Amino acid sequence: MRILHVSDNSYPNIGGVERVVHEISKRQVELGHEVVVISQLETFSKSVLKIEKDGVRYLKVPRAIFPIYSRTFALSFSPDLIHLNSYLSSPLFTKSNAPVLRHIHDVYGELSKNYFSFINTNLMSTLERFLVKGFGYYIVPSYSTFKKLRKIVGTKAQIWIVPNGVDLKIFHPRERGWLRKRIGVDRKDFVIGFVGRIAIGKGALDAFKASVPLLKEGNAQLVYIGPKDTVSTSGQRSAFSAIKYLSEKLGLKNKVFYLPPLRDEELACAYCDLDVLVLPSVSEGFGLTVLEAAACGTPSIVYDSGSLCELVENEKTGYIVPRGDVNSLTHA
Repeated sequence: MRILHVSDNSYPNIGGVERVVHEISKRQVELGHEVVVISQLETFSKSVLKIEKDGVRYLKVPRAIFPIYSRTFALSFSPDLIHLNSYLSSPLFTKSNAPVLRHIHDVYGELSKNYFSFINTNLMSTLERFLVKGFGYYIVPSYSTFKKLRKIVGTKAQIWIVPNGVDLKIFHPRERGWLRKRIGVDRKDFVIGFVGRIAIGKGALDAFKASVPLLKEGNAQLVYIGPKDTVSTSGQRSAFSAIKYLSEKLGLKNKVFYLPPLRDEELACAYCDLDVLVLPSVSEGFGLTVLEAAACGTPSIVYDSGSLCELVENEKTGYIVPRGDVNSLTHA
């Protein structure tokens, strides 16, 4: 079977969607299918980049031609199935010779203002609805996303809830020490972690604000693991500059650490070294980092946003606090 994945971003860019696309593609290859992932380049290069990882062929093309190129490639590749993760290309795939499975990882709606500052919220919501509608078959990762999508596409479309998974061969409890050694903190310190894009909508700034009282006490440390430049990779508003400014202003810059996206083995070691993961997203289609942390034995503190309530059992595997309540984050 020939399968084409179309995604706005993909490996080696690291994010929740990119990870899901690769893990699905990798397993399809293991089942004997021919799999190609086409996406846009993160840089403004004019050349096409070809990569192969785990048997999956990646084509990364210039941004300006990505939608047209992906459609043209689909016609020449003649796939048996098109797995569409892309918003930018979606209008070109509403009519296709091959069946199209539209994968919706989240529905932002009115919360888009927390993610994207460059466009009016009402306009963004209207645009999102336009880019989501028009398909007969959908996949979503959570019940919360299912409910939001159903309001947009109506009752005729088929929607399957397929939660994202975690590779337990990699993400499992391990001996502590790797992360603490890397950032240079004591084994007795209380380490708070944030994993993901350091973006406003992901709650990166709220994670810092909630940690401030603990950081001032002496033995707490805060570590961010993920890309600082969130605009070029996802269009999301970055929180890095604000966090850096506030940490310096409050005299806490030596207690806040930043690491780039890590390889899976390193990330698993990092989760095991955290005392708690904090993910105060304003909207979350799934929250893969929460599941990865749980597999490593690390609890999470989350807002009651989107799917996060589906992943955390309050007061057992972590804590759920009201969205936007930074004070409750601190005391959870």
